[in-house]
Amino acid sequence: MDKPIDRRSALSTGASALFAAAATTLPARMAAAEPAGPAPSAAMGPAGLMESAPSFDALFPSTRYFEIDSKIANARFAAWVTLPAQYSADNSTSYPIIYQMDGNLFFPTTAPFHQAGQGDALSPQLPFILVSVGYSKPESHAWAWLRMRDLTPPGEAVPEIIRQTVEPAVKAGRLSQDEGRRYLAMFASQAADKFLAFLEQELHPQLAKTFRIDASNIGLWGYSYGGLFTTYVAIKQSALFKCIGAGSPGIVEKDSQIFQLYRQAVASKQDYSGRRLHVTLGVRELTQPGIYQWVTARGTSELLAQTSLNPLPNLQVSSELIALETHLTGALPAWFSFLRACFGRKP
Repeated sequence: MDKPIDRRSALSTGASALFAAAATTLPARMAAAEPAGPAPSAAMGPAGLMESAPSFDALFPSTRYFEIDSKIANARFAAWVTLPAQYSADNSTSYPIIYQMDGNLFFPTTAPFHQAGQGDALSPQLPFILVSVGYSKPESHAWAWLRMRDLTPPGEAVPEIIRQTVEPAVKAGRLSQDEGRRYLAMFASQAADKFLAFLEQELHPQLAKTFRIDASNIGLWGYSYGGLFTTYVAIKQSALFKCIGAGSPGIVEKDSQIFQLYRQAVASKQDYSGRRLHVTLGVRELTQPGIYQWVTARGTSELLAQTSLNPLPNLQVSSELIALETHLTGALPAWFSFLRACFGRKP
């Protein structure tokens, strides 16, 4: 397996919504595909302002950026690794590690809070290593479609509303015809099993060689389709991930693979001791009439109902409804809810 490539370069992620909204608001491909080159020289702007491009190190001084080719998934992935503040002070200490899905979106929104969270007077967190997993620059413009391949369990139906986003993107020039056909074909080749194997068998072993990781405390968090993936991982009883967060999971279909796998797990009577699943949902996803009542709220409610009516032996399940938030605005609060539930410490 190829070793990770440490490039420490900022990626263009754009501003995107999540789930169906994400696929309709992708950043323009031309901007994402600009070739890398030397930083532009400073230019004098109005009123004597000097404009320049800050370096990645200046923006995220505690983060290292890697790329890794997966033989299992036949794809290249990116990983932003952000260390706790005290990591370099004591070489004998190992730290918990949390893998965060949709790194192109969530790395720049959560990393700035990472080190500060340990000193929160009201809700401090354990110091941990944050790994945000996403896509490298050549494909970062299409992360919202690529995630459909990697975060969807095999056999899971892709909603028609997602398929309908491809043609408008091709017409608008955001995708080529070939890319459009590729993504449509990819929707029928769900590969969450391969992506999980990549995390467990390729990425984590490489990071374990590079960083001091507490092997007994490894977490996983995802939101929307990332939450669908993490729910899948929790039910599959991953050997690596024991504390899992699922934010507004995209359990869309009534006969979702999630429920089929859950019934199989109940019937098997597997022991889930030492494992935890924390589920969150934005209140307005549940109460405000609209698409998210059936694309996230319905499935999430059914998942929680099953964990209560037919609990998996010794699986610890917790949940939180996040006041006022929508599917788009609930992601960051869902992240902090997960940290409080699974990686919090007493003030």
